[in-house]
Amino acid sequence: MEREIVVMGVGEGHSLPDRAVIGLSVQAQSPSRDSAYEHAASSARRIDEVIESHRGALGRVTTAALVVQQTTRWDKGEYLQTGWRAERTTRLEVIAFDQLAALVAELTSAGGAISGPHWEIDAGNPVHRDTRRAAAEDARRRAEDYAAALGLQIAGVAWISEPGLRGPSPGADHSLRAFASEAAAPLQSRGEDVDEVIEVTPEELTTRASVEVGFSLAVQSPGATA
Repeated sequence: MEREIVVMGVGEGHSLPDRAVIGLSVQAQSPSRDSAYEHAASSARRIDEVIESHRGALGRVTTAALVVQQTTRWDKGEYLQTGWRAERTTRLEVIAFDQLAALVAELTSAGGAISGPHWEIDAGNPVHRDTRRAAAEDARRRAEDYAAALGLQIAGVAWISEPGLRGPSPGADHSLRAFASEAAAPLQSRGEDVDEVIEVTPEELTTRASVEVGFSLAVQSPGATA
């Protein structure tokens, strides 16, 4: 049986985000289906004008269809129809942060309900590579420390795996993640006149990676002391 020492290395990196993701919705309620649709469609057109005016600051823009649904209430054992609600949702990726505050203010003034921003790092950002390398270096240091404490020597790498690929790894971080809180200022509002631009500052994100490594141990001669 091959002699191995198995360790998990962890790495951590820090980087400013590459984009801010904003959730945006327009809603309208009315006793009439057509009226609910028209009110929501009117708000949606104003929202689209704002988006188009900031197109150069945006990455992907994903918009769902405008949906109209019945609204009901529970009364004496049955649901009674109370009217209609129309809603459309949009996901915006903002890449020019200097326009983010103005964009949020204009979208809110146009009747949009804002959630976010949520900060994200691109998959190709060098911080991911640096974090993975840090995890691998940490694994080697751990293995060398354990081996030295036990009077053993590392011969080489027997195998390397991301957590969970060779079997369950309780408590392990199975993926590379980015962590940051949302913007401190609450941006959720709807249908309000917003004249003041809220400053939104990108927050540094922390990425974390982990790796499992099996190191083979050097075979000692029969006379050697373990």
